[in-house]
Amino acid sequence: MTVLIEKMALMVILMALGYLCVRLKLVGPEFNKGLSKLVINVFLAGMILSSVINKELEMSGSDIALGILLMTVSTLISIGIGWLSPGLLRIKDGDKGMYRMLVAFMNNGFVGFPLVAAFFGEDAVFFASLSNIPFNLLLYTVGIMFLQKGEKNYKFSIKNVINVPIIATLAAVVIFIFEIPMPKIVDDVADTLSAATVPLSMMCVGMSLGDVSLKEAVSKPRMYGMSFMRLVVSPLIVWFVLRFFIADPIILGTIVILAACPSAVICTIIGLQYGRDGVESSEEIFISTILSMITIPLLLYILGI
Repeated sequence: MTVLIEKMALMVILMALGYLCVRLKLVGPEFNKGLSKLVINVFLAGMILSSVINKELEMSGSDIALGILLMTVSTLISIGIGWLSPGLLRIKDGDKGMYRMLVAFMNNGFVGFPLVAAFFGEDAVFFASLSNIPFNLLLYTVGIMFLQKGEKNYKFSIKNVINVPIIATLAAVVIFIFEIPMPKIVDDVADTLSAATVPLSMMCVGMSLGDVSLKEAVSKPRMYGMSFMRLVVSPLIVWFVLRFFIADPIILGTIVILAACPSAVICTIIGLQYGRDGVESSEEIFISTILSMITIPLLLYILGI
């Protein structure tokens, strides 16, 4: 438990530094927007590739297929909980589509992968990155359908599903399966980018929360209800279902960490694209991110992972 607390304390401090940078006006919205793109498209991709380049991983092609299946099941469970959440929480007003989306989709990129790397090492990042495949497919299909429930103008676009983390994951799978050796300089670059991913990711999260009104966020009971569904109910059900099929504690722990992550920042971005007000979703992301710093280590400790 002490190790878990120490690792989460490091994450909290890094996130707080990002938050303070915004509050002290050391950086602005444009900087954070640019840094977020840089982290997702360069540093996170480097972390994913670093997990397989010139590494000896005890996985086979069938293990990869099974990993994608397990990640898909975990994401579908979260989506089911997201769909039921407004009714279970007796929310009668507000944007129910956005609430479903915030509970259904977790922040695996900025929070999940760095936490997996911190808890289980970079070898586990490759397995965690397999979640990118079902996550993106379901986010840009089911997630958008949540927002457009009852509307007839929904159009699926494969362009939205394909992004740099997906490409990096697919490249990592190819490198791993065919055991493609890479020059040392490529390995060194990937390792260097990977080492910077955790601090930059957590600072990005803190910066994204810098403009949220703390007073407004903490005064809305529904925020705590949705956070409870996202941070506690979702990972517990994922653990309960998948523990019967997974013997490896690192694989199970990786899936539970991803399932226990706070609401995804991308939900607000997509919501804005579809005419939603981003204030309340940003408040939920703020509350769930802060609470996750407590709930994740507690869950891992209680579940014995």
